[in-house]
Amino acid sequence: MRRLFPLVSFGIFLVVVLVVAFTALPDRDNGGGGGGADGDRGDGRVRAEREPTQVGRKVLAISIDGLNPDALAKLGPAKTPNIHRLIDEGASTLNARTAYEKNITLPNHTSMVTGDPIDADDGGHGVTWNVGDPSKSISKNEESVFTVAHEAGLSTGVFVTKQKFELWQRAWEDDIDLYVPIDDHDELVPEAAEDLADERRDLTFVHLSLPDAAGHASGGMSPEYLEAVEESDAQVGELLDVIDADPGLTKELDVILTADHGFKPGITNHSEKVYENYRIPFIVWGPDAGAGTDLYELNADDYRDPGKDRPDYDGPQPVRNADLGNLALDLLGLGPIGTSDIGTEQTLDVK
Repeated sequence: MRRLFPLVSFGIFLVVVLVVAFTALPDRDNGGGGGGADGDRGDGRVRAEREPTQVGRKVLAISIDGLNPDALAKLGPAKTPNIHRLIDEGASTLNARTAYEKNITLPNHTSMVTGDPIDADDGGHGVTWNVGDPSKSISKNEESVFTVAHEAGLSTGVFVTKQKFELWQRAWEDDIDLYVPIDDHDELVPEAAEDLADERRDLTFVHLSLPDAAGHASGGMSPEYLEAVEESDAQVGELLDVIDADPGLTKELDVILTADHGFKPGITNHSEKVYENYRIPFIVWGPDAGAGTDLYELNADDYRDPGKDRPDYDGPQPVRNADLGNLALDLLGLGPIGTSDIGTEQTLDVK
Protein backbone atom coordinates (compact mmCIF):
# COMPACT_ATOMS: atom_id res chain seq x y z
CA MET A 1 0.00 0.00 0.00
CA ARG A 2 2.88 2.37 0.75
CA ARG A 3 4.11 1.90 -2.85
CA LEU A 4 0.63 2.40 -4.30
CA PHE A 5 0.00 5.73 -2.55
CA PRO A 6 2.82 7.65 -4.30
CA LEU A 7 1.69 6.26 -7.64
CA VAL A 8 -1.88 7.41 -7.03
CA SER A 9 -0.69 10.82 -5.92
CA PHE A 10 1.49 11.17 -9.00
CA GLY A 11 -1.45 10.12 -11.20
CA ILE A 12 -3.72 12.77 -9.70
CA PHE A 13 -0.98 15.38 -10.14
CA LEU A 14 -0.54 14.41 -13.83
CA VAL A 15 -4.29 14.67 -14.54
CA VAL A 16 -4.41 18.15 -12.98
CA VAL A 17 -1.44 19.30 -15.09
CA LEU A 18 -3.03 18.01 -18.31
CA VAL A 19 -6.39 19.66 -17.57
CA VAL A 20 -4.69 23.01 -16.92
CA ALA A 21 -2.60 22.69 -20.08
CA PHE A 22 -5.55 21.90 -22.37
CA THR A 23 -7.62 24.66 -20.81
CA ALA A 24 -4.87 27.15 -21.65
CA LEU A 25 -4.71 26.16 -25.32
CA PRO A 26 -6.27 28.64 -27.79
CA ASP A 27 -9.66 27.65 -29.17
CA ARG A 28 -8.96 26.91 -32.85
CA ASP A 29 -12.61 27.18 -33.79
CA ASN A 30 -12.64 30.71 -32.47
CA GLY A 31 -9.48 31.85 -34.19
CA GLY A 32 -7.14 31.38 -31.22
CA GLY A 33 -5.16 34.10 -29.55
CA GLY A 34 -7.45 34.49 -26.55
CA GLY A 35 -10.25 35.94 -28.66
CA GLY A 36 -13.03 34.95 -26.30
CA ALA A 37 -16.15 32.92 -27.08
CA ASP A 38 -16.71 34.57 -30.45
CA GLY A 39 -13.09 34.72 -31.66
CA ASP A 40 -10.88 37.79 -31.99
CA ARG A 41 -9.71 38.41 -35.56
CA GLY A 42 -6.62 40.20 -34.29
CA ASP A 43 -7.79 43.61 -35.53
CA GLY A 44 -10.04 44.46 -32.62
CA ARG A 45 -13.18 43.03 -34.21
CA VAL A 46 -14.93 39.85 -33.18
CA ARG A 47 -15.78 36.99 -35.52
CA ALA A 48 -19.10 35.41 -34.59
CA GLU A 49 -19.61 31.69 -34.82
CA ARG A 50 -21.90 30.81 -37.72
CA GLU A 51 -24.28 28.02 -38.51
CA PRO A 52 -26.16 27.74 -41.81
CA THR A 53 -29.89 28.37 -41.50
CA GLN A 54 -30.57 26.45 -44.73
CA VAL A 55 -29.17 23.02 -43.99
CA GLY A 56 -28.15 21.09 -47.10
CA ARG A 57 -27.93 24.05 -49.46
CA LYS A 58 -25.05 24.18 -51.96
CA VAL A 59 -23.62 26.75 -54.38
CA LEU A 60 -21.57 26.36 -57.56
CA ALA A 61 -19.98 29.67 -58.65
CA ILE A 62 -18.69 29.88 -62.22
CA SER A 63 -16.67 32.75 -63.64
CA ILE A 64 -16.10 32.86 -67.39
CA ASP A 65 -13.08 35.09 -67.81
CA GLY A 66 -13.64 37.79 -70.44
CA LEU A 67 -17.27 36.99 -71.31
CA ASN A 68 -18.97 39.78 -73.27
CA PRO A 69 -22.78 39.38 -73.04
CA ASP A 70 -23.05 40.38 -76.71
CA ALA A 71 -21.45 37.04 -77.57
CA LEU A 72 -24.41 35.23 -76.02
CA ALA A 73 -26.81 37.27 -78.14
CA LYS A 74 -24.80 36.72 -81.31
CA LEU A 75 -24.37 32.98 -80.79
CA GLY A 76 -27.91 32.49 -79.51
CA PRO A 77 -29.43 29.48 -77.77
CA ALA A 78 -28.40 27.15 -80.60
CA LYS A 79 -24.67 27.64 -79.97
CA THR A 80 -24.72 28.53 -76.26
CA PRO A 81 -27.63 26.39 -75.03
CA ASN A 82 -26.37 25.90 -71.49
CA ILE A 83 -25.89 29.55 -70.53
CA HIS A 84 -29.19 30.39 -72.22
CA ARG A 85 -30.79 27.66 -70.16
CA LEU A 86 -29.49 29.32 -67.01
CA ILE A 87 -30.94 32.63 -68.17
CA ASP A 88 -34.31 31.17 -69.18
CA GLU A 89 -34.71 29.12 -66.01
CA GLY A 90 -33.08 31.54 -63.57
CA ALA A 91 -32.75 35.17 -62.48
CA SER A 92 -30.27 37.24 -64.46
CA THR A 93 -29.02 40.46 -65.95
CA LEU A 94 -26.67 40.94 -68.87
CA ASN A 95 -25.91 44.45 -67.61
CA ALA A 96 -24.02 43.83 -64.37
CA ARG A 97 -20.76 45.61 -63.59
CA THR A 98 -17.20 44.78 -62.70
CA ALA A 99 -15.38 46.44 -59.83
CA TYR A 100 -15.15 50.18 -60.49
CA GLU A 101 -11.38 50.54 -60.25
CA LYS A 102 -10.20 47.80 -62.60
CA ASN A 103 -11.63 44.99 -64.68
CA ILE A 104 -8.73 42.59 -64.85
CA THR A 105 -8.60 39.01 -63.68
CA LEU A 106 -7.01 38.79 -60.24
CA PRO A 107 -8.37 42.04 -58.74
CA ASN A 108 -11.92 41.38 -59.98
CA HIS A 109 -12.01 37.74 -58.97
CA THR A 110 -10.73 38.69 -55.54
CA SER A 111 -13.62 41.17 -55.29
CA MET A 112 -16.00 38.33 -56.19
CA VAL A 113 -14.89 36.22 -53.24
CA THR A 114 -14.31 39.02 -50.70
CA GLY A 115 -17.28 41.27 -51.48
CA ASP A 116 -14.90 44.23 -51.41
CA PRO A 117 -13.81 47.02 -53.74
CA ILE A 118 -10.23 46.87 -54.99
CA ASP A 119 -8.55 50.01 -53.62
CA ALA A 120 -7.33 49.53 -50.06
CA ASP A 121 -7.74 53.26 -49.39
CA ASP A 122 -11.49 52.80 -49.90
CA GLY A 123 -11.68 49.74 -47.66
CA GLY A 124 -10.95 47.33 -50.49
CA HIS A 125 -8.92 44.14 -50.57
CA GLY A 126 -5.89 45.88 -52.09
CA VAL A 127 -5.13 43.34 -54.83
CA THR A 128 -4.18 45.68 -57.67
CA TRP A 129 -1.69 43.38 -59.44
CA ASN A 130 -2.56 40.77 -62.05
CA VAL A 131 0.37 38.37 -61.99
CA GLY A 132 1.49 35.57 -59.72
CA ASP A 133 3.76 37.20 -57.15
CA PRO A 134 4.57 35.27 -53.96
CA SER A 135 5.96 38.46 -52.41
CA LYS A 136 2.49 40.06 -52.42
CA SER A 137 -0.40 39.01 -50.21
CA ILE A 138 -3.92 39.96 -49.26
CA SER A 139 -4.22 41.52 -45.81
CA LYS A 140 -4.25 38.78 -43.18
CA ASN A 141 -7.52 40.19 -41.83
CA GLU A 142 -9.32 40.08 -45.19
CA GLU A 143 -12.04 37.44 -45.09
CA SER A 144 -13.62 35.66 -48.03
CA VAL A 145 -16.65 33.59 -48.88
CA PHE A 146 -14.46 30.57 -48.14
CA THR A 147 -13.69 31.90 -44.66
CA VAL A 148 -17.35 32.15 -43.70
CA ALA A 149 -18.26 28.78 -45.21
CA HIS A 150 -15.34 27.08 -43.44
CA GLU A 151 -16.25 28.62 -40.09
CA ALA A 152 -19.73 27.17 -40.50
CA GLY A 153 -18.29 23.71 -41.07
CA LEU A 154 -19.03 23.64 -44.81
CA SER A 155 -16.74 22.14 -47.44
CA THR A 156 -15.17 24.30 -50.16
CA GLY A 157 -13.40 23.69 -53.45
CA VAL A 158 -11.65 25.96 -55.98
CA PHE A 159 -10.83 25.00 -59.58
CA VAL A 160 -8.91 27.62 -61.59
CA THR A 161 -7.20 27.82 -64.98
CA LYS A 162 -4.61 30.48 -64.11
CA GLN A 163 -1.70 29.95 -61.76
CA LYS A 164 -1.94 33.49 -60.36
CA PHE A 165 -4.84 32.34 -58.19
CA GLU A 166 -2.26 30.79 -55.86
CA LEU A 167 -2.75 34.08 -54.02
CA TRP A 168 -6.06 32.71 -52.74
CA GLN A 169 -4.47 29.50 -51.58
CA ARG A 170 -1.91 31.43 -49.57
CA ALA A 171 -4.48 33.83 -48.15
CA TRP A 172 -7.15 31.26 -47.20
CA GLU A 173 -5.27 27.98 -47.11
CA ASP A 174 -7.21 26.75 -44.08
CA ASP A 175 -10.56 27.75 -45.61
CA ILE A 176 -10.23 26.10 -49.04
CA ASP A 177 -10.50 22.33 -48.64
CA LEU A 178 -9.49 21.54 -52.22
CA TYR A 179 -7.51 23.87 -54.51
CA VAL A 180 -6.96 22.68 -58.10
CA PRO A 181 -4.98 24.88 -60.53
CA ILE A 182 -4.82 23.35 -64.03
CA ASP A 183 -4.23 25.45 -67.14
CA ASP A 184 -5.72 22.83 -69.47
CA HIS A 185 -9.52 23.09 -69.49
CA ASP A 186 -9.80 19.54 -70.86
CA GLU A 187 -8.33 18.35 -67.56
CA LEU A 188 -9.73 20.92 -65.16
CA VAL A 189 -13.41 20.77 -66.09
CA PRO A 190 -13.71 16.96 -65.79
CA GLU A 191 -11.94 17.17 -62.41
CA ALA A 192 -14.40 19.82 -61.24
CA ALA A 193 -17.33 17.77 -62.53
CA GLU A 194 -16.07 14.61 -60.84
CA ASP A 195 -15.55 16.42 -57.55
CA LEU A 196 -19.02 17.93 -57.78
CA ALA A 197 -20.52 14.49 -58.33
CA ASP A 198 -18.49 12.58 -55.75
CA GLU A 199 -17.87 15.09 -52.97
CA ARG A 200 -20.99 17.27 -53.36
CA ARG A 201 -19.18 20.17 -51.72
CA ASP A 202 -21.20 22.96 -50.16
CA LEU A 203 -19.35 25.69 -52.07
CA THR A 204 -17.43 25.22 -55.32
CA PHE A 205 -15.76 27.95 -57.39
CA VAL A 206 -14.82 27.21 -61.01
CA HIS A 207 -12.85 29.60 -63.23
CA LEU A 208 -12.97 29.18 -67.03
CA SER A 209 -10.77 31.36 -69.24
CA LEU A 210 -10.96 30.43 -72.93
CA PRO A 211 -12.70 33.69 -74.01
CA ASP A 212 -10.04 35.75 -72.25
CA ALA A 213 -7.22 33.92 -74.04
CA ALA A 214 -8.96 34.24 -77.42
CA GLY A 215 -9.77 37.91 -76.86
CA HIS A 216 -6.17 38.78 -76.07
CA ALA A 217 -4.94 36.82 -79.08
CA SER A 218 -7.56 37.73 -81.70
CA GLY A 219 -9.75 40.51 -80.31
CA GLY A 220 -13.19 40.60 -78.77
CA MET A 221 -16.04 39.12 -80.79
CA SER A 222 -13.62 37.68 -83.36
CA PRO A 223 -14.43 34.22 -84.77
CA GLU A 224 -11.83 32.76 -82.41
CA TYR A 225 -13.38 34.59 -79.47
CA LEU A 226 -16.89 33.40 -80.32
CA GLU A 227 -15.62 29.83 -80.68
CA ALA A 228 -14.09 30.12 -77.21
CA VAL A 229 -17.44 31.26 -75.78
CA GLU A 230 -19.07 28.22 -77.40
CA GLU A 231 -16.49 25.96 -75.78
CA SER A 232 -17.05 27.61 -72.42
CA ASP A 233 -20.77 27.01 -72.77
CA ALA A 234 -20.07 23.32 -73.37
CA GLN A 235 -17.92 23.28 -70.23
CA VAL A 236 -20.76 24.78 -68.25
CA GLY A 237 -22.90 22.01 -69.72
CA GLU A 238 -20.55 19.37 -68.29
CA LEU A 239 -21.18 20.76 -64.83
CA LEU A 240 -24.94 21.03 -65.40
CA ASP A 241 -24.99 17.38 -66.50
CA VAL A 242 -23.72 16.40 -63.06
CA ILE A 243 -26.48 18.38 -61.39
CA ASP A 244 -29.18 16.97 -63.67
CA ALA A 245 -28.02 13.43 -62.94
CA ASP A 246 -28.23 13.86 -59.16
CA PRO A 247 -31.71 14.46 -57.70
CA GLY A 248 -30.13 15.70 -54.47
CA LEU A 249 -28.06 18.36 -56.24
CA THR A 250 -31.06 19.34 -58.34
CA LYS A 251 -32.97 20.15 -55.15
CA GLU A 252 -30.09 21.65 -53.19
CA LEU A 253 -27.66 23.47 -55.50
CA ASP A 254 -27.75 26.97 -56.94
CA VAL A 255 -25.43 28.16 -59.72
CA ILE A 256 -24.07 31.71 -59.90
CA LEU A 257 -22.41 32.58 -63.22
CA THR A 258 -20.61 35.85 -63.92
CA ALA A 259 -17.39 37.25 -65.42
CA ASP A 260 -14.50 39.53 -64.50
CA HIS A 261 -14.71 41.67 -67.66
CA GLY A 262 -15.93 41.66 -71.24
CA PHE A 263 -14.08 42.31 -74.50
CA LYS A 264 -14.73 45.13 -76.96
CA PRO A 265 -14.99 43.95 -80.58
CA GLY A 266 -11.65 44.00 -82.35
CA ILE A 267 -9.71 45.04 -79.25
CA THR A 268 -7.20 42.80 -77.48
CA ASN A 269 -7.22 44.50 -74.07
CA HIS A 270 -9.95 45.37 -71.59
CA SER A 271 -9.40 48.78 -70.01
CA GLU A 272 -11.80 49.74 -67.24
CA LYS A 273 -13.47 52.74 -68.94
CA VAL A 274 -14.90 50.90 -71.98
CA TYR A 275 -18.56 49.85 -71.84
CA GLU A 276 -18.04 46.46 -73.49
CA ASN A 277 -15.32 45.73 -70.93
CA TYR A 278 -17.07 46.75 -67.69
CA ARG A 279 -20.46 45.24 -68.62
CA ILE A 280 -20.81 41.57 -67.67
CA PRO A 281 -23.52 38.94 -67.08
CA PHE A 282 -24.73 37.89 -63.65
CA ILE A 283 -26.94 34.80 -63.63
CA VAL A 284 -28.43 32.79 -60.76
CA TRP A 285 -30.02 29.41 -61.47
CA GLY A 286 -31.40 26.70 -59.22
CA PRO A 287 -34.12 25.98 -56.67
CA ASP A 288 -33.74 29.41 -55.04
CA ALA A 289 -33.98 31.40 -58.30
CA GLY A 290 -37.10 32.56 -60.11
CA ALA A 291 -37.36 31.29 -63.68
CA GLY A 292 -36.92 33.90 -66.39
CA THR A 293 -36.76 36.84 -64.00
CA ASP A 294 -34.74 40.05 -64.32
CA LEU A 295 -32.52 40.90 -61.37
CA TYR A 296 -33.10 44.64 -61.68
CA GLU A 297 -36.88 44.19 -61.73
CA LEU A 298 -36.66 41.93 -58.68
CA ASN A 299 -34.45 44.42 -56.83
CA ALA A 300 -35.84 47.80 -57.82
CA ASP A 301 -35.65 49.07 -54.23
CA ASP A 302 -32.02 48.13 -53.67
CA TYR A 303 -30.25 48.07 -57.05
CA ARG A 304 -30.43 50.26 -60.14
CA ASP A 305 -29.83 49.33 -63.77
CA PRO A 306 -26.88 51.56 -64.77
CA GLY A 307 -27.73 51.71 -68.47
CA LYS A 308 -24.36 52.32 -70.11
CA ASP A 309 -22.88 54.17 -67.14
CA ARG A 310 -19.98 53.06 -64.99
CA PRO A 311 -21.08 53.96 -61.42
CA ASP A 312 -18.56 54.20 -58.60
CA TYR A 313 -19.42 52.98 -55.10
CA ASP A 314 -21.43 56.07 -54.10
CA GLY A 315 -25.15 56.29 -54.74
CA PRO A 316 -27.46 53.63 -56.18
CA GLN A 317 -25.55 50.51 -57.07
CA PRO A 318 -25.73 48.15 -60.03
CA VAL A 319 -25.47 44.41 -59.62
CA ARG A 320 -21.74 43.70 -59.56
CA ASN A 321 -19.67 40.55 -59.86
CA ALA A 322 -18.53 41.41 -56.32
CA ASP A 323 -22.06 40.57 -55.14
CA LEU A 324 -21.19 36.92 -55.73
CA GLY A 325 -19.65 36.22 -52.32
CA ASN A 326 -22.41 37.52 -50.09
CA LEU A 327 -25.14 36.19 -52.37
CA ALA A 328 -23.57 32.72 -52.23
CA LEU A 329 -23.52 32.90 -48.44
CA ASP A 330 -27.13 34.10 -48.37
CA LEU A 331 -28.16 31.11 -50.51
CA LEU A 332 -26.25 28.87 -48.10
CA GLY A 333 -28.14 30.37 -45.18
CA LEU A 334 -25.13 32.23 -43.78
CA GLY A 335 -24.47 35.84 -42.90
CA PRO A 336 -22.16 38.12 -44.88
CA ILE A 337 -18.39 38.25 -45.14
CA GLY A 338 -17.31 40.18 -42.07
CA THR A 339 -14.85 42.46 -43.88
CA SER A 340 -16.98 43.04 -47.00
CA ASP A 341 -18.47 46.31 -48.27
CA ILE A 342 -20.45 45.08 -51.31
CA GLY A 343 -23.66 43.13 -50.85
CA THR A 344 -23.16 43.15 -47.10
CA GLU A 345 -26.88 43.59 -46.41
CA GLN A 346 -27.58 40.48 -48.52
CA THR A 347 -30.61 42.14 -50.11
CA LEU A 348 -30.05 40.81 -53.64
CA ASP A 349 -33.26 38.85 -54.31
CA VAL A 350 -33.20 36.12 -56.94
CA LYS A 351 -36.91 35.36 -57.01
